[in-house]
Order: sequence, then C-alpha cells, then structure tokens
Amino acid sequence: MKQRTLLTRRQFLGTVAAGAIGLSTAGIGYGLEARQAPPPFGPEHGVVPGATTLPVPATAPLLVVDNARAVPSFAGYLAEILRAEGLFAFQEAEVTRLTRTALQQYPLVLLSAGPLTADEATLLRRYVVEGGLLLALRPDPQLDEVFGVRHLGAVEQRGSLQVVPGAPAVTGIETGRLQYHSPSARLELAGAQELARSQAGAPLITLHHVGAGKAVLWAFDLAHSIALQRQGNPEEADTDRDNIPGVRAVDMFVDWIDVERIHVPQADEQQRLLANMLLELSSATVPLPRLWYFPGGTPSVLVTTGDAHGSTANYVEEVLARVEQRGGTMSIYYTPPPASTLGRMTRKARWWAADVPVMGVLLERDQPLPTPGHLATWRERGHEFGMHPYVEEGLAYGYNAYWNEFLKFGYGPVPPTVRTHRILWHGWVENARVQAQYGLRMNLDHYHIGSTVRTADGAWRSGYLGGTGLPMRFVDQDGTLLNVFQQATHLVDEHMMNVFDTGYDQGLDGSMAASLSRHQLAESVGRYPSALGLQCHIDPFLLGGAKAANVGQWFDETLDFAADLGVATLSAERWLAFVEARMAARVEQVQWQAATGRWQATLDLAPQPAGPLELMLPQQHNGAELTTLRLNGETHPWHRRRLAGREYVGFYVPHGRTSIEAGYSLSAL
Repeated sequence: MKQRTLLTRRQFLGTVAAGAIGLSTAGIGYGLEARQAPPPFGPEHGVVPGATTLPVPATAPLLVVDNARAVPSFAGYLAEILRAEGLFAFQEAEVTRLTRTALQQYPLVLLSAGPLTADEATLLRRYVVEGGLLLALRPDPQLDEVFGVRHLGAVEQRGSLQVVPGAPAVTGIETGRLQYHSPSARLELAGAQELARSQAGAPLITLHHVGAGKAVLWAFDLAHSIALQRQGNPEEADTDRDNIPGVRAVDMFVDWIDVERIHVPQADEQQRLLANMLLELSSATVPLPRLWYFPGGTPSVLVTTGDAHGSTANYVEEVLARVEQRGGTMSIYYTPPPASTLGRMTRKARWWAADVPVMGVLLERDQPLPTPGHLATWRERGHEFGMHPYVEEGLAYGYNAYWNEFLKFGYGPVPPTVRTHRILWHGWVENARVQAQYGLRMNLDHYHIGSTVRTADGAWRSGYLGGTGLPMRFVDQDGTLLNVFQQATHLVDEHMMNVFDTGYDQGLDGSMAASLSRHQLAESVGRYPSALGLQCHIDPFLLGGAKAANVGQWFDETLDFAADLGVATLSAERWLAFVEARMAARVEQVQWQAATGRWQATLDLAPQPAGPLELMLPQQHNGAELTTLRLNGETHPWHRRRLAGREYVGFYVPHGRTSIEAGYSLSAL
C-alpha cells in the first residue's frame, strides 16, 4: 500500500498563503483574466507599400523600375533582393512615370518583368543607345534588338541554369546547376554574349553592347523565382506530403527542390549573380556601395534558438549559460503548462508572494516554472524569451490564445520573433499575415526536417531547404510584400537526433550531429555567407539520460566551432534588430568624379545593437584602385573582403549621418 505523504508545517502555511492570495485576486480580477483581448493590429498591418513616384533629382546611381502590369508583379520583391544583397544605393519608380529627362539622371537601370507600351520600349531603347546601362528581367520582346536576342515564342515553366565559365561577372558564382521556378522565355542569340544557359542549352542570361550602352537580359523573372524557391510551391499549400502528421512549410518543398543540390543556397547564389551583373555594368560609371551581410564583420551568423514546452527555469538557465560561456545570446520560445484562469491567477500570486520578504519565508522557493523575474534577468543579459503558440485548433485562434496567455502571465512585452509549435503552417504566407497582427517581425518556421530532405536512395541531406541562408521578408502570391522576415532554421536537433521518439530523425549521436553542423558552418564561412538558424530544444535537458547527453554534446561542439571561426552567436531578436537597421540604411548624394577618381556620399544608419555595419566599395574601378578613405573628413582604416569572386574594400561606419569620401588612383596599380 502506498504511504501517504504528509505536508510539513512550512509547506502547509505556504499553500494556505498562496491560496488566500489567489482567492482574493480572483474576487477582484477574474473577469479581466478570463477576457481574451483581440490582436493589437488589423489584418492589413505589416503590408509594405510599393513605389509610386519617380524620384527627381536622382540621389543614387541605380533606378529600379517597377512594372505593375506583370501577372503577378514581383517588382517590390526585386527591391527586397537588392537590399538583402546590400545594394541599397537605389531609388524606385513605376514604369509609367518614366521620362527621358529623368532616365538620363541614372547611369544604371534595373527593369522588373512585365509588358511595355510602344512608347516605353522606345524610351528604354534610346536610353541604352545613348550610353545607359540596362538590366531587365524577362523583358518585353519589343526590346529584342537592345538585348541582341530573338524570342522563339515558347516558354519553359521550370528548370536549372548554369553560368558559362569565363563569362563576365560569373567568377565566384556556383558553377553547378541552380534551379529556377518562374517561367522563362525561349530565346536565341542575335548578337548577344551568353552568360548563363539552361540544361537544354538555351540562353538564360545575356550581355549585349548596343550603341554607347550595354544591356543584360534575364530570361525569367528572377524576383518571382526567388520567392518561389524560398517559400515553396504555393500549389501545394495546406497539403500534407511528407508523411509527418500535420501540414508544415516543408511540405511545399516536396518534389520542388533538387535534394542533391540542397547543400548549395541556390537562391542566394542567383541573387549574388544579379549583384555581380549590376556591379559589372557600373564598372565604367560610378562605383556602387554595398553593405556586408552581418554585424561587426563576422563571416556568418548562428541564429541560436530553443523551443521550450513547459520547461522549468533551471533548465532554461542551463542552456542559456552554455551560450553565454561562448559570448553569445539565445532566443527561447516558451509554452507554459496549461492552466485554467484561476490556476494562472494562483500561479502568479505564488510568484508574487515568494518575492515578499515575510511571505517568502513561509513559501518555499520551489516554483520551477519561469517567472517574470527570471525573464527580466535573462533579457537584461541579452537573451530573448518569446511565445511558442499551439495552433492545432486554428492559426488565428492559437496565436490569439497564446498571445493572451503570454501577457497574462506577466511575460510581456512580446518579443518580435517567433516559432510556431510543431512548425505547423497555413497557406503560402498566412502564418506571416497572422503574426504581423501581433507585432511579430521574424518567423523561424521554415525548418529542415523529414523525408523532404532525403534522396530517393534514402540518404539524408543537410543544407538549405529554401535555397537560402539570408533573411528576407515574405511576399504573397500577388507580389504584396509583408513586413515579416523569413529566417530559416537549418540546424535542427530533432532532425538529426532522437529527441521526441517520433521516428522521423536521422538517429545520429551527438558527435555525428556536431560533425554535420560544423561542416555547414565551415561552408558558410568559406563559400556561402549565411545566417544559419539553430534549434536546440530545452526539453531533452529536462528528460535527461542519452537524449540530454547527445543534444548537449552537439550543442556545445557547434557553439565552440562557431566561436573558433569567429561566427557571431545571436538571438533571433538581436539578429532581427541588425537586419532591420541594415535594410533601413539610406545613402544620399552619391557623386563620382571620373577625372579625379573621387567618390562621395552621405550615409544615414540606425544604431546597431549587435555590432557595426560594414560598408564595402569595389577595390578597383575602371582600372583604378582605392587608395584613400575619409569619414567625416578624417582618414579611416579599411580591410579587404572578397565576395562572390569580387574584391572589395570594407570599413565600419558609425550610426547617424556620415560623410564618406574615397579616392581611386591609377598610379596605385
């Protein structure tokens, strides 16, 4: 027979005290506690407006021309790609606003996909012939003569491209096949030089000299293709295809990605190819400034996160301490244990009572769950503690319920990043739309897991599910840009090791899992600059045994290797703060004096809590080399950086307004 457990006098008094406080609180505020507040923002919150007017006079050397006639039009996402690549010295305008006088102010034009009127085609043709530089995505056939091609009338829906070795601006770009997902026009060359071709041998990217100018053509809408590659196949939205119960974002990548090429961030490589093409075109005009991807010059970033399902505070503290020992910060996405309204009120009352000097003597400090006091301490140390909503009963319902619960436990304010429990996904971007209503601005639900990343012969593949290691904002199927960043989670404990007895993992031990993570980190430093999302659940440390040992070994070795490589370990919140400040960078009055080799600009930067922004200028430009650099009139140090086969001079810029002057000299060569 089981022996009865007797309460000590101290435990009894503590229970009575907590109960009395809970009952008095219930009498006052039960109605408020039971009420569910609506989301703080409306359904349209977070939609990013597009360009409307033509900026005149020009203050930047690049004009991005949006074309709303494309169906769908991803012109706004094209600007997003440029900002992700650090090419921020541009202005936007609708194609209907173009005039000859305005175009003449811009040495370089990037034209989004879509049909043109006869007058617009004539205007752009004249611009190039008179010395303009034009790069166009799937341009109107009216411009065939400008690009030195002929349209054949056929269209390929999907395919792969490969760069032509030795062609301009392709050095440093992945030479293997790179998938594209947007329809491409079938072309033949009529004077243009081929820079990249399809697997069938058809030209996909071309360069043509016409009149005094140059024109680069992309046979497909790169912006649309990048969105489809990053976010998956919209036709498979809300379909469970990977044999893991529940619909996730990963389901939209079944039969969508080339698993054999998943180790290459194919979307990022094509973005860098676009950047190289723009820099190549501008090499005879004005040097284009560019921002490095990460804070403080770190070669890559490890975005360190951990989901916690009712975990106790001591285990959260244990994991955070591991990160702090390596100089990093971490995000915890927490789901408190279920509680009724009265139960939540009683739990909060006990937390309050434990902090009262006299009452604390009576109440044992054995409350294991995180309290608002714990959160305040962790946040002061630079960590993030956010919510981890369950959405099994509906996306909108789940987010509202857990947002209310989070605030009612006193855990607010809600931090700006999130991961959904079980990474359940709705629609193509519906999660992002709902999250925006709660002020959430970074989503980590695109998650490397399951049979989707397994080859036909059963081999598992690590890498980039959506072809990317860079955060960019979500875009809807009609081209509407949403102010929620998509940050993939690449290194997942439950994918590599047995964490939850699901049977969907690779079955690795901690050492083998760490080896995979080290390899991907090394590749991100040596070849593919990336912000690698990492998921280390708190739960296995609570469970103990082999699970805790394996996950702990993997986590420690991965953190150690990142530190050895100089990779910054950041919470998602700190990473988001840097990303948003970088995306908001503005440059004014870019001036270039070719005769003297003098480049000038004014840069306006927001504060950088995660580390300073690095600005890059081409090391060489039109045969001259950068030899002098001044910030606000004073000589400033720089270093060398190589990116996608191109050489740059990099230097750190303080926040606020900074005047920059660089000098290029032929005598230095």
